Amino acid sequence: TYLAELKYGKIIHKMDHLACFLGGNLVLGAYTHPEGIDSSEAQRQLKTGKQLAYTCYQMYSRFDSGLSPEYVDFRNGKNDFEKGRDAPYYLLRPEVSETMFILYHLTKDPVYREWGWEIFQAIEEQTKTDSAYAAIKDVDTMEKEDRMESFFMAETLKYLYLLQNDNHTIDLLNTVSRTFLTSVQLFCLGPKLLHCHFTVAAPRTCFKTLYSTYSILRRTR
Repeated sequence: TYLAELKYGKIIHKMDHLACFLGGNLVLGAYTHPEGIDSSEAQRQLKTGKQLAYTCYQMYSRFDSGLSPEYVDFRNGKNDFEKGRDAPYYLLRPEVSETMFILYHLTKDPVYREWGWEIFQAIEEQTKTDSAYAAIKDVDTMEKEDRMESFFMAETLKYLYLLQNDNHTIDLLNTVSRTFLTSVQLFCLGPKLLHCHFTVAAPRTCFKTLYSTYSILRRTR
């Protein structure tokens, strides 16, 4: 299962990493469906969300580096794909980690936690530098770029940490949130992060808090 693009009335059989948020979105919709999770429509959303999550995991696991390109092309509309020719890069994006976090905490299926852990290990092995984590020019050659997107620490690491943490007080079913407009109720990891979110806090304080979060993630296993 994959999400194709519609351009000028023509279906383009490609799926972007950015589209991988939809798996978690559909599963959230299923669990909050007004007719209940057992309704036929909710079950359809749940099934589709899980199938999309599997495809997004495959976008990482199919490549030797363990990292996903910006998008994949599906060959002749079939369920087999290859790296997008003009976008072989990996930018440390959060959408797959977000979906794994949502699906694990709603379904309690440990496979999503395992998939997320594999992704984190690949990030740690392939993108780490002496000072930060680098975007990758090509997921096959693994040449690093001299940049790290801000959403890596703000979103990707956040979801990977929460995925491995069973002690949080997050209520996914009663909090409104979006990937790029994150609610504090959903993702507040402590008083310092709350302070960072609402005030112009000292950058050093915010960075120390985020770095501590990353350190906890590394010690989870």
